[in-house]
Amino acid sequence: MRLRTKEYREIMQEKELTIGQLCKSTGLSEFSLNWILDNGFTSDGTLKALAIAADVELKGIVRPEPSDCLENGIEFIRDARTATVQFSQGRFKTRIKKLAERYPECEILVENPDGVLLAHIPVEWIRINPGVELTEEQKQKRAEAARRNFSQTSDNRCETV
Repeated sequence: MRLRTKEYREIMQEKELTIGQLCKSTGLSEFSLNWILDNGFTSDGTLKALAIAADVELKGIVRPEPSDCLENGIEFIRDARTATVQFSQGRFKTRIKKLAERYPECEILVENPDGVLLAHIPVEWIRINPGVELTEEQKQKRAEAARRNFSQTSDNRCETV
């Protein structure tokens, strides 16, 4: 993620926050914090820590990525319960929004003006599943079984109505 460094420095001045205070609040070294303030790049977790340390909303300090950004990302630390996810792809953003409506453990942090969505989800929701490679014969058998199941389900619905 990218930090709006100019805006963040203005917030620091306005709230009279020093580098030392921010380092103490975030756990960053002075070198790391100065590098972030000079370059604007940081991890999602550090960005959230900087927002909390300055007592500002995350969306106020996140710099939108270029509009042609196609990057999706998942970030978590071993043994953590929560993962930070970043999606620019519509189908994943829609899925996260629906999950956030239904589950309180799915928290949308911000959706940038360019459409990149940043959220926290439980790590246990992350799965890596390789695709299934089927022969033409296996595909045909599965299609026939699906049609049979669908027609049986449709017939049962008609009988109960």
